[in-house]
Amino acid sequence: MSELLTRPLRGKPLLRIKYLLLLVIGVVATAYHLWYARSYPFSIGLHMVIHLGLLATLTSILVFDPDFREADNLLAKIDNAVVIPVEFLVSIGLTYYLWSNYQRLAFESLGIYTDTDILVGGVLILLVLDLSRRTFGWVLTGIAIFGLVYALYGQFFPGILQHQGVSFERLITANTVELAGIYGQILRVGSTYIVIFIIFAGFLEAYGALSYFIDLGARAGRNIRSGVTQTAVIASLGMASVNGSAAANSATTGAFTIPLMKREGIRSETAAAIESVASSGGQVMPPIMGAAAFIMAEITGTGYLGIVQIGLLPALLFYGTIVVAVHLITLKEGAGKTDLVSDAETKSGTSVLIDTRTPEDPTDVNDIAIGTTDEELAAQLDPEGSLPLWKQLVKSSFLWVPVGVLIYTLVWLRYGALLAGFYATISTVPVAFVQRLVLSDEELKTTVTGFVADTLDACRIGIENTAPITMALAVMGLFVGILNLTGFTQVFASTLVDLAGGVLILLAIFAMFAAILFGLGMPTVAAYIVAVLLIAPALVNVGVPLETAHFFVFYFAILSALTPPVAIACIVTTRIANANFWQVCYKAVLLGLPLFVLPYVFLVNPTLLYWEFPMTLVTFFVLYLGLAAISVAVINYIDGPLLLPVRVGMVIVALVALFANAFAGAYAEAVQVVAALLLLSVFAWKTRIYAVLLARFTSTDLGS
Repeated sequence: MSELLTRPLRGKPLLRIKYLLLLVIGVVATAYHLWYARSYPFSIGLHMVIHLGLLATLTSILVFDPDFREADNLLAKIDNAVVIPVEFLVSIGLTYYLWSNYQRLAFESLGIYTDTDILVGGVLILLVLDLSRRTFGWVLTGIAIFGLVYALYGQFFPGILQHQGVSFERLITANTVELAGIYGQILRVGSTYIVIFIIFAGFLEAYGALSYFIDLGARAGRNIRSGVTQTAVIASLGMASVNGSAAANSATTGAFTIPLMKREGIRSETAAAIESVASSGGQVMPPIMGAAAFIMAEITGTGYLGIVQIGLLPALLFYGTIVVAVHLITLKEGAGKTDLVSDAETKSGTSVLIDTRTPEDPTDVNDIAIGTTDEELAAQLDPEGSLPLWKQLVKSSFLWVPVGVLIYTLVWLRYGALLAGFYATISTVPVAFVQRLVLSDEELKTTVTGFVADTLDACRIGIENTAPITMALAVMGLFVGILNLTGFTQVFASTLVDLAGGVLILLAIFAMFAAILFGLGMPTVAAYIVAVLLIAPALVNVGVPLETAHFFVFYFAILSALTPPVAIACIVTTRIANANFWQVCYKAVLLGLPLFVLPYVFLVNPTLLYWEFPMTLVTFFVLYLGLAAISVAVINYIDGPLLLPVRVGMVIVALVALFANAFAGAYAEAVQVVAALLLLSVFAWKTRIYAVLLARFTSTDLGS
């Protein structure tokens, strides 16, 4: 077995048991979900029962601390010795009860439930609330608890919050044994599309996706001074697009990229901010969009491919703007390009192992972190000194072939997203196996054994990554069920419209603050669901197209990972970088400031989302220049600091380019193009392109 798989088995007995249970459940759950994606052996309701049961059981193992006996806190000892094992058994028991009584509950009860049914429903609510608390903290769980109190005692709430109240029995049955609420639309998406693509991401991760994306970023940035920082952007883009969590992606890629940037000379706060912004932004990138694409398709009824098409150009603007901002701030801080060498190593092309120790904290080492020599990493990142072209193609095949299978089955064969995800996941196995056989210098037996171990671990990784998201989706399903019972969504939307007086810009500002507020401390998918249910209807009521409203809310839900006081992505990167949290938040917002403008652009530039050629291409070019200009003005650097009048002028012209459609009427396109040309002229002037062209022109013998 490979070192990656056997390392946990060399620990203490409880650690070995925990790891083996995670591995076994991971393999079983992966096999089950792949089987369901291919064959649909059960109804969707019964499938959700099995799915939640498997993931709740695994989550209870995941949160268990094998070293609890060494804890000083008595409550922690009791929690791990008693409460968590009870939750493990309760997860199994509840699943068996709902599975064995599914036919009666779904088709025969006619709204009449036994005392046991109500007890099971109540315990299920408590279980998902506590497992969500253990994985995501109190924010999400607190919102759901507030919702329960609000549903029960709505008659005591003031103003628009007041309603008649819901009975205790009705609150439980409507959200559990009626196979709604927790088992509603949100978990339906989570138990199908989201889980299959997180499993897909788990296989890619186990077979070396992070290593490949970092290598790709290093190669792409070799010829520019900000090459090392662009490595973080590209690696985070690739991983976050399938990850679904800004915090998880910050931890995964940040463990490599942040020490690499610090070694390059980037300040700790800047390195943490760059990783935070890049990790958050990956979730807007199709085709997976951090799993939000599937929920958006389900809620809007637009269709998955339609959502991917609408989201593509905004995502390119998002990342194109980040690339510019990262380049400028790297140059401003005086970090030049050096050898791409850090305390890192790749093992058999499967994973990047990184030592995150610093002088301030010499004990801060990632669980899988080891060191290596500069020569080894240089060989890994040097395209001229490593593999020939055909081997480079083979090395990258484990990633691009499955992605190609996904696109082929979705676009050409017109398969559903679930079946396409199945084929993409299955295709990773033979492709990665061939890759290992071609590239490995080890004996065949060792190569095969290592590959099998990595494949089993891929099952564990995928299901482990799914578990906390599933708990969040279950709690969000409960919260949505409560909102539907009380009718609050309709009241909130109409109140927002009234507060804004029907004025779109005011409503959009209210919606922005609400989306960021609802997203604080929550995983992106959960933040999007809360925000879209409460805010999107208000935007639609004033004439904003449905998909535009969803993307507006979705982007701000993502950006909530950067905004204090919670700033969940910044919390993770701050720890890795040993930086000051508030300075990291400040720099993250500074880098991402144009991204806070981008959702407003959706409202007045419909051709960006709904393609009309050639205007869509013109709009994309103009908007990119406008967003880049804001980055330049905010960061205050091109080839040096800018004069204040130049910065102010750039912002004004950029806003004209971005929002001319809102005030220029029939001349909007012409105004946008003129503004874009002005910005292009400033860029050419400040980057000395104009001087080079002028020198070439004047040195030409015009009389010849």
